Amino acid sequence: MLSLEEIFPPFALRVACGPVELRVLRDDDVPELVELVRGGVTDPALPMPFLQAWHEEPFTPGAPDGFPTSSLRWWWTQRATCSPEEWRLALTVRRDGVLVGMQDLHAVAFPQRRSVLTGSWLGRAHHGVGTGTLMRRLAVVLALDELGAAQCESGYIVGNHASAAVSRKVGYRENGRHRVVQRSAAGAVGADEQRVVVTRDTVVRPGEPVTVEGAAVLRRFLGVDDLPHSASSADSHIDGHDVGDDAG
Repeated sequence: MLSLEEIFPPFALRVACGPVELRVLRDDDVPELVELVRGGVTDPALPMPFLQAWHEEPFTPGAPDGFPTSSLRWWWTQRATCSPEEWRLALTVRRDGVLVGMQDLHAVAFPQRRSVLTGSWLGRAHHGVGTGTLMRRLAVVLALDELGAAQCESGYIVGNHASAAVSRKVGYRENGRHRVVQRSAAGAVGADEQRVVVTRDTVVRPGEPVTVEGAAVLRRFLGVDDLPHSASSADSHIDGHDVGDDAG
């Protein structure tokens, strides 16, 4: 009988460094993830970081609307629609085995564009201990070194100094601003988003070795086996270099 990882190769992915580990979201993670969201994911002193205020939806378990049903639809849709033409990886972030946040990667026409969008969030109780920067570094290392990306793009709402600091520590550089619409229970509002981009020339790698498992089968699944990448096998250990303290 085939394993679940053989049936759906993204489940075989594991990226780890020090106390932090990234894996593709599984159904068994959902109860813990729901409790994490209920504990809060944003700092009320900072601008709302999301385009859609999904974290503010009423908690209505078992109902057709509200949280967690709406988020479940989104997480399951990402899995169901993952293909070489467009893919999303919703990665759980665990620190010392405890689920603390999510790290997302998204790409459209990746073999041609070689660009990955990254986004992330942490539970409020886990802010300020360095996890935010390390998880983003791991996502960028995965994209650049293992999948053959030429760059990773992201963005943050102007005024969100915490997100700006994490981006700088990972090696993202400013790449222009544009106007976006944020939607919450209070209605739609306009906001300025700072776009940022990181490449192999600017990335700040973790200070400890990064372990990646399952990259080879993931590349085949995403149809990017022929793209150049720095790793030599499905299981790789990538050395980093020392970096400063991280407040993300």
